[in-house]
Amino acid sequence: LLTLACCAATLLLDSYSLLVFTFCALAVVVGVGLNILIGLSGQISFGHIAFYAIGAYVSALLTMAGLPLGLAMIAAGLACGAIGALLAIPALRVSGPYLAMITIAFALVVHHGLIEWRSLTGGANGLMGIPMPEIGSLDPSVSLALIATGLMIAALALFQRLRRSGWGMAMRAVKSTEIAARSLGFNPVQTKTLAFALSALLTGLAGSLVAPLMMFINPASFPFSQSILFVLA
Repeated sequence: LLTLACCAATLLLDSYSLLVFTFCALAVVVGVGLNILIGLSGQISFGHIAFYAIGAYVSALLTMAGLPLGLAMIAAGLACGAIGALLAIPALRVSGPYLAMITIAFALVVHHGLIEWRSLTGGANGLMGIPMPEIGSLDPSVSLALIATGLMIAALALFQRLRRSGWGMAMRAVKSTEIAARSLGFNPVQTKTLAFALSALLTGLAGSLVAPLMMFINPASFPFSQSILFVLA
């Protein structure tokens, strides 16, 4: 029912409302990713805007190089998932406010990296002329809204499946008490790393659609306040 309602909305809304709807769908995807991280595994992140930005820049650079949007989205998601898993290595050594500070520091490093790496990211001026997808005779904005809808439904279905799976139970067990979880055979490092990687992957996938949606991105497109908004969502 949600899928049918969203698909109908993409065909009935005006251009501005369609843009807002698409951003809402992408926010749901990031929210699902954070729900895996915070809700299931109990880890706090205020730096997910960094994965959002990395996904957008990877997607923009690949599509501008001539790669189809679908492949660019997959590459952006995998890149963010890998970075999320690497970030989990130092992050897992701390908890509570210290973990939040590490993720904030990561977001600041990525933000300044995007500004300073001018040869790749265009610096503060950003990237422009990002191509929009062409799917048959559909308007590109409608195509992006349908892709965002599909991504949102897939993310919600993934969360439902994960929550009821063995991995989901392991995450909840580790969140409750690591010592008891270890005694039951769960590995806290593996489960927390998986949660971080999945959360980053979903955020990167959402970010990969921001680039063609806006057709222009720069570091200012990804303010730190957006991370707070994601957590609140």
